[in-house]
Amino acid sequence: MFASEVPVYPMISTGSLSLDFAIGGGFPQDRAIEVFGEERSGKTTLGLIAMCNFLDERPEKSALILDVEHKLTIPWVESLIGSERMKRVVIMWPRSIENATDMYVQALESEQFCFCLFDSIGGAPTIRTMQTASGQRKSAETGNMGGNALGVTRFAQIAEIYSHVYRCLTFGVNQMREDFSGYNRPQTPGGRAWKHACALRLYVKRVPKEEVFVKIDGENVRVGFKVVAKAIKNHLPGGVEDRLGFYWFMNINTEEYGFGIDRVDEVVRLSVATGLLEQRGAWYYHQALEGGKIQSLGRLVEAVKGDQTLRMTLDSELRVLMLDRDRVKDVVRETQPLAKVFQEEVEE
Repeated sequence: MFASEVPVYPMISTGSLSLDFAIGGGFPQDRAIEVFGEERSGKTTLGLIAMCNFLDERPEKSALILDVEHKLTIPWVESLIGSERMKRVVIMWPRSIENATDMYVQALESEQFCFCLFDSIGGAPTIRTMQTASGQRKSAETGNMGGNALGVTRFAQIAEIYSHVYRCLTFGVNQMREDFSGYNRPQTPGGRAWKHACALRLYVKRVPKEEVFVKIDGENVRVGFKVVAKAIKNHLPGGVEDRLGFYWFMNINTEEYGFGIDRVDEVVRLSVATGLLEQRGAWYYHQALEGGKIQSLGRLVEAVKGDQTLRMTLDSELRVLMLDRDRVKDVVRETQPLAKVFQEEVEE
């Protein structure tokens, strides 16, 4: 192709406005990316939420889940993506990283998929490991150290090319491992090739003590928590490394907070931070509000929650503001206090 003829595909939302701001507009449609973090930090959940947006943006395509760890709960998947989208999702259970790679190649060559969730890179056993388990090898001693990295290297080289050729986002979930150097730096398994192949690497963490509790049947139940994400590597157009984004995730459906990423909180918080909603004392001004203004943050939140048209209007205007560097700076300043979540880890 001539350079002027190369198609440029728009980013698709991660599911979080704050995260979209942080990484430059959303997830790419034709790259491999990595989301890593500690256990129960919401890595797979973020992938499933992003999958919804890809399926909605490209209704002629399907999504692929490679459940390498064999522990994905199907009712949980359905609760996040809905029963209708489930009809367009193919789930495969590879027995090894080599098997997963072959499945991935066959699936993408069908040209039917726009999104692949690989869960997880670090949890993928090698074929040598599985041969030992099935008795084809006498002992685990016959296995090879570093075998996972060798298998992942092959997958990474293929995923980097296939994601681009077949216009499919390869969303790789990865684990954390101990940093034996003593510096507590974020370390992930899988070798260097996978890190090199990824255009974006996100480090996600729960924010300590930032949780939402609700009384259910007389019991104080945690229904949500705050997640902060940091772009460790960002080679996306307009992307900036080390930028932060955060969102509230509600893992139990309640009437007060709903389920999934709290989009009402994001819309209100970012509209105020960017100046889209002009604040004068206790009053907030915007032409989409009834009468052009509303008093108190609580009433503003209720108005956005109860009026989907208002919420979508503010959402679309916020996405336009992502192109304004000065407005993005305001959002970046809002997230700076959360940088200590990552700094404290290194200092320890």
